[in-house]
Amino acid sequence: MENHKNEYAFSNESIISYVWRGVLVGIIAGVIVSLFRLLIEKLSHFVVSTYQAAYDKPSLVLAILLVSVCLIILIGSLTESEPDIKGSGIPLVEGELKGLLAPQWWPVLWKKFLAGVLAISMGFMLGREGPSIQLGAMSAKGIASFLKSSRLEKRVLIASGAAAGLSAAFNAPIAGLLFVVEEIYHHFSRLIWITALVASLVANFISLNIFGLTPVLAMPKAMPFLSLNQYWLLLILGAFLGILGYWYEVTILTLPRYIAKIGRISHLSPKYYALLALVLILPIGYFFPQLLGGGNALIISLSLNHTSLLVVLLYFILRFIGSMASYGSGLPGGIFLPILTLGALAGLLFGLFFQSIGLLDKSFMPLFIVLGMAGYFSAISKAPLTAMILVTEMVGDLKPLMAIAVVTFVAYLLMDLLKGAPIYEAMLEKMPIIPAKEVLQPTLLELTVSDRLAGRYVRDLKLPANVLITTQIHHQQSEVVSGDTLLHTGATLFLVVNESDLGYVRQLLMTV
Repeated sequence: MENHKNEYAFSNESIISYVWRGVLVGIIAGVIVSLFRLLIEKLSHFVVSTYQAAYDKPSLVLAILLVSVCLIILIGSLTESEPDIKGSGIPLVEGELKGLLAPQWWPVLWKKFLAGVLAISMGFMLGREGPSIQLGAMSAKGIASFLKSSRLEKRVLIASGAAAGLSAAFNAPIAGLLFVVEEIYHHFSRLIWITALVASLVANFISLNIFGLTPVLAMPKAMPFLSLNQYWLLLILGAFLGILGYWYEVTILTLPRYIAKIGRISHLSPKYYALLALVLILPIGYFFPQLLGGGNALIISLSLNHTSLLVVLLYFILRFIGSMASYGSGLPGGIFLPILTLGALAGLLFGLFFQSIGLLDKSFMPLFIVLGMAGYFSAISKAPLTAMILVTEMVGDLKPLMAIAVVTFVAYLLMDLLKGAPIYEAMLEKMPIIPAKEVLQPTLLELTVSDRLAGRYVRDLKLPANVLITTQIHHQQSEVVSGDTLLHTGATLFLVVNESDLGYVRQLLMTV
């Protein structure tokens, strides 16, 4: 009971309390993720340069192979000792906020940092943003542990740390907030948005001081506008990206089964599956070193250089295969930036095709790179608002927002019609969930009364027997809830829920 009182006290604290917690999370997460990003950039540049030199000096390939094998063995030992550092990390954060998982923050933090830097900078087609989100979340969980926070406060801090991690990784603070609300937390509340926004802004400030004010994917020239009579192209592009996004999701969700089958045939331990991906990465790095890594340098080069349709198609195929093999091997790295890279290639591919038949000028190609990133990410993540704002923040240009919105919506709509699921939720569903003891305890859940619930009495809600609505706050007035309490639009509800039921109860009330 005392724990619930503490949680309720946190929910009624002033806005200043949310702000200082957000500042603290932003500072810690911003420093950790910025260092993570800096090390990856420096080491990746060295690795790509080594691959480029190997083309003239083939003996370097043997050195790359030996070093890569040694690093894979090291990473394998880290992932074996702490399985929660595998892959992106976003599904794990989402699982914790749903009350399904309770990883130990310190082992995950330092092992993900070390293994993530090594895996991503080796040339594998992995992104830094998923691990950055997990690093931000785990650093925030460490802060919550240090502050002896309640369970409700801990979830708020974890979500804010995730937002700060994405903000520092991409210099995109608004997208960091939206991603947490739209993809990870699935709920817009005062507790979350204030703390997460402050954490994102602070983390972004730290990142900007290290990496400068230039947007991560700044386009070299101002992008031209499409005329309104060309907007039909956007509808086709959105549908094209939606289909490609569905194909991506089906492939990445079924791939681990086939990799495991190959591993069994070759008598390879799962912790060394990255050796299978290395077989693909080495020749790609030798002939096309510009395709290695997350892909941000490739995206910028596409906007600077004229590339033929067939070359872009080849790049798309190689990146698709390489990113699937890299992520499917279980290495600690994300799919966020690789998705944006594939989207950029798909958008450019679409633009070049219509240029070849005389319906587009070549000056529109940078625009279609941007549209491709937004639409492809929107389809796969099913987070269209995040896709729109993320891409505009990353390229530093709001002018094509209308065109981005059209493509993003159509791609999302088609993915929905094809019954595609949000990629990180789908990954979480495929994970073996073994709840820890601490996630079985009751906690407070905060929800905003939606239009679907407004005007109804609490007694009319069909809630599980182990759920208790305790308080409704409306216009800053609190009332103890009974069966005769009338729910008001926009009011804040506090419920006592078993932590393992958080996701289920939240989804139930949001769809009632």
